[in-house]
Amino acid sequence: MSQYLDPNILGLLLLVSSGIAASAFLSFYILPHLKKEPEEMGIATSEWQPTGKIDFHSPELPKDDNAPAALFLRVEDYRTFESISGVEHMELRWRTATLAEAKSVVVATNAKETTLKTYELPKLLLGGKAFEPVHA
Repeated sequence: MSQYLDPNILGLLLLVSSGIAASAFLSFYILPHLKKEPEEMGIATSEWQPTGKIDFHSPELPKDDNAPAALFLRVEDYRTFESISGVEHMELRWRTATLAEAKSVVVATNAKETTLKTYELPKLLLGGKAFEPVHA
């Protein structure tokens, strides 16, 4: 029977079958545990709040730094949640800024004096309360 099976074909079949078994193991046993949301790992103890950090995001990088490109203003938010063991954790996320947040950045940039090297963003009203950046 071994005269009919080429060792190269047998090795290829063994390699393909072990790859299929490994991918099945990963997809059914490992990956579902990695995709858990923080809500599944604990209880949120606060709502999303802004940290005061901003960033510009471009979906595609231009070839030249001086070429015009579409930019999106993004802001960082945080919230705290308590794990099953009772330990409090902080979760961070970046999201696209709202129009009010973008306007506050433009106002702060236009109001900046040339002699000052640092400036603070103006207070932004969110939900009836004043927003102040969190300083780490």
